[in-house]
Amino acid sequence: MTSINVLGLPPSVRDALIKASLDTVEDLLLYTPPGLSNDVPSARFKRQQVSKGVSSSGYDRLMNLTPSEIAFAYDQAAAYIFETKIAYGSAHDLLQDESWLSLGDPVLDAAVGGKGIMTRAITEIAGESAVGKTQLCLQLCLTVQLPESMGGLDGSVVWMSTEGKFPYNRLESMITQFVAKHQEDVPDMDADIIRENIYYESMADQETQLHIFNYQLPILVHDTYLSQEDDDDKEEDHGDHTEEHSASSRKKPIKLIIIDSITNNFRSELTVGSSGLDQAGNQGAKAGFRSSILQRSADICEIGLRLRTLADQYGLAVICVNQVTDVIAAESTSHPPPLPFRPLPQTRDFTSTLHDTGKLKKPALGLVWENTINSRLVLQRTRLPDSYGTEGYAQTVSQETHRTLSVVFSPWSGHNRSNDPSQPGHCRYKIDETGVVGIPNTN
Repeated sequence: MTSINVLGLPPSVRDALIKASLDTVEDLLLYTPPGLSNDVPSARFKRQQVSKGVSSSGYDRLMNLTPSEIAFAYDQAAAYIFETKIAYGSAHDLLQDESWLSLGDPVLDAAVGGKGIMTRAITEIAGESAVGKTQLCLQLCLTVQLPESMGGLDGSVVWMSTEGKFPYNRLESMITQFVAKHQEDVPDMDADIIRENIYYESMADQETQLHIFNYQLPILVHDTYLSQEDDDDKEEDHGDHTEEHSASSRKKPIKLIIIDSITNNFRSELTVGSSGLDQAGNQGAKAGFRSSILQRSADICEIGLRLRTLADQYGLAVICVNQVTDVIAAESTSHPPPLPFRPLPQTRDFTSTLHDTGKLKKPALGLVWENTINSRLVLQRTRLPDSYGTEGYAQTVSQETHRTLSVVFSPWSGHNRSNDPSQPGHCRYKIDETGVVGIPNTN
């Protein structure tokens, strides 16, 4: 994010925009000049003024700007973006800048395209509870710290949680296995350094979540890159021989952002409204619900914009864990029972095989979020009963859990919505003491 202080605006115009929470060039360009006086005060400003401590005078000062002053500020922001080439480049340049983050296993990497997860993009990992979403994210926390020649990004990670405590115990066991596995190839690998390069932040509610995405996260990411540049300058000036420099160089720039999960706060704080007995009360409840849905969609778009901006500006990989929800298919009583429902080839839903084959699930947050992310990976597990006979009656036992990873959509990998193991975009996996391990296809 670039402060509007670089634009050289008149102090009155600059102060009015800052008071209205439009304190970066990117924020200013989100709106057209007419929309700055219409959309901002009614939606974005009023929602953020409490969290930022902005008084109502910010609204008045923005409204007092003349159309020519607003148009001038907008033109200055657009000119700055154009001259500094922040937001554009050739297709060849973009391709050369792409990096890949390994999932930590060659079978998993092959399933998602061969190299792993692409940077400068938002990747969603969706699935039911206990399928291994958090386990895979913990594995990425370790893999991202590897050198690029080994499938990592030589960077640190930010883990933002909306679902309780960070899984420290599981991380510690994985770090031990990880260090032992890569000690020979990376002699200076140390468990303490790995821990220092994992940042954690809890987002207890939606207001805190939006504040972190808008302000704290961009500052943290930027500061880690400044620290890295300072360390590089010290190395050139003084060499790499002092213990002080060795300690400072343990911190790496942030290359991975994990949100576990993106869904929780939006689900828990969705306002349904109280159901009244009279018609007016029912209409009020419905209007309140629609308003809450629209506000949620606006917040999802804003979070997606912030994450994609950070990913593009700093070459990050962004992982968002998503929950799933049931799809209720309508049943007709006046017609014969329909054939078993199967997802159409063009749908982005997926069929869950957990205890109930044919039960349709889909990732939460709907179409707005689906159009925000770049790729979607689905983790599933199945434990089907195996019947056997004992003295004239049947008994059942549970077989070993069958876990699968599928690519629902991705710009760099072939998708596999049919769960066909012989096709790309699909693989089996297991979870052991080292983490998530892909199972090669024996067919």
